[in-house]
Amino acid sequence: METLDAATVAETALQLQLLTPQQVAEAWVDLDQRTAQADVFLRFMERKGYLTPWQSTKLIKQERDGYFLGGYRILYKIASGSFGRVYRAEDPRTGRMVAIKVLRRKWTDNRHVVDLFEREGKMGMTLHHPNIVEVLGVNYDAPSHQRFIVMEFVEGGNLRDFMGIRKKLESAEALRILEECTAGLAFAFAHGVTHRDMKASNILIASQRTAKLVDFGLAGARTHMHEQENISVERTVDYAGLELATGVSEGDTRSDIFFLGCVSYQMLTGRYPLEMGRGAQSRMAKERFAVIKPISKAEVAYPSVIRLLDNMMSLNPEQRFQTPSQLLEAVREVRKEVSAIEKPQEKSGLSKTVFIAERDEHLQDLFREKFKEKGLRVLLAADPARALERFRQQPFDLLIVDAGTTGEEGLFVFERILKDAQLENLSCGGVLMLAEDQQDWQEKISERDNQVVLVQPIKFKQLFVKVQEMLGLKTEN
Repeated sequence: METLDAATVAETALQLQLLTPQQVAEAWVDLDQRTAQADVFLRFMERKGYLTPWQSTKLIKQERDGYFLGGYRILYKIASGSFGRVYRAEDPRTGRMVAIKVLRRKWTDNRHVVDLFEREGKMGMTLHHPNIVEVLGVNYDAPSHQRFIVMEFVEGGNLRDFMGIRKKLESAEALRILEECTAGLAFAFAHGVTHRDMKASNILIASQRTAKLVDFGLAGARTHMHEQENISVERTVDYAGLELATGVSEGDTRSDIFFLGCVSYQMLTGRYPLEMGRGAQSRMAKERFAVIKPISKAEVAYPSVIRLLDNMMSLNPEQRFQTPSQLLEAVREVRKEVSAIEKPQEKSGLSKTVFIAERDEHLQDLFREKFKEKGLRVLLAADPARALERFRQQPFDLLIVDAGTTGEEGLFVFERILKDAQLENLSCGGVLMLAEDQQDWQEKISERDNQVVLVQPIKFKQLFVKVQEMLGLKTEN
C-alpha cells in the first residue's frame, strides 16, 4: 500500500471542514509540503489541538464519514457498550463541549428499543440537579439515520476508572462521593425516577471532584435487548437477582440503595462485595447477595461507616434505608462524625497528590513505594498523556516527568500541564528529570517559579528534597 502523504490528508481534512486553511498553513511553516508524511502532519495537528487522535486515525484510513452528527463535530469516543456509543463532541455554533450517546445501528429499526431510548432522553431532560448529568436534547440525524442523546460533557472520568488508579479511598473522600450520589438519587426519586443501573462506571467524577450520576432509565432497554439477543447485561441481571432474592418489585428504590452500598464498599476496600460469577444463573443466586464478606476494622477504622454500609446492603429490604432522602440524612451525620475525628489528625503530606509519568517499571515501583512511605498520594502512568487527562479530570499538586524514559511526549505534557495550571490559577508544581543527553532541552522549557529541572544521575533523596520544597512540606534532615 502506498504511503499517504501530508498534502493528501490535509486536503481531505479541508474538504471535510475538520481544518481551516490557516491551520494547514501553520503546518507548512514547519513541514515540507512536498515530502512530509501523513502521520507527521497529523501529529503536528494533534499537538496544536486542531485534531484529536481519534480523528487522525480515521483520516489516515482515508475515511470520509463519521466526523459530524446532527451538526456536532465528533472529537473522540468516550465509551462503548451493547446499547450504544458515547462520544465527546463540540457544537461549532457555540464552541460548547457535549457528550453524545448514539444508539447502535442494529437497534434503530427496533421500535421498542427506540422508544425506550427516547424515553430515557426525555426523562433526563426533566432532572436538573448538580449531581445528575444534564440531558440537553434527544435528536435524530436523517442523513445517517442515527438517533442520539446530547448531554453535558463532564470534564473528568468515571469512578470505575478513577478507582483503577486509586484502588481505594479514604473514608472522608468516599463519604463525600456517597453523599453527592445519594443527593442525585434523592432528587430523581422525588420526581418519580429510580436509577436501575447503579455502578461505578455510571458515576462520573468531574474535574472539580463533583460526583454526577448518568444513565437513568436504561434498565428497560437493556432488559429488552437481553431478551431479544441473549446479551449478557451484568447490572440488569444483578438487579433481577436481588429483587428475586428479596421479593421486591422492579423499580424499588431500595435496590438502588443496595447497589450504591456496593459501590461505596468498593471505594473503601478496593474490592467489589459480590462475587462476579459466570452466567446469569450464578449471578442471580440468592447466596451471592446473602454472603458478603464484612468490612474489617483494619480496612475502615470508623464503626459508624461500617454500620452505614451494613444498613445499605442488608439482604432484607425492610432493614435498609427506605428512601434516598433517609440515606442522605444518615450519610451527612456520619460525614460530620468522621470529619471531627480526622481533622486533628491531619498531616501536612497526606493531602498532597503527586502524579509521576515514568515508563521504567522498576522505577515505577520504586517511586510508588518511596513516595507513599513519605505520606504522599501517588498516581502513576507510563503514558504521559494520562497525566494530562487526569489533571483535567482532577488537578493534582505536583507533576514529576521522567523525560529520559518518556521522551519528547513527556516534555510536551510537562509544558502543557504547567501552562494550564498557570492559566487556571491552580497550584501545581512540576519536576522534570532529564537524561544526560537531554540537557539542552532545558532551553525548550518556559521559565516558571513552580518548576524544577534535574539532570541524571539523580538520587531519590535529591529528588525528594525538591518535592518537599515544591509542596511546601517540612524538610527532613
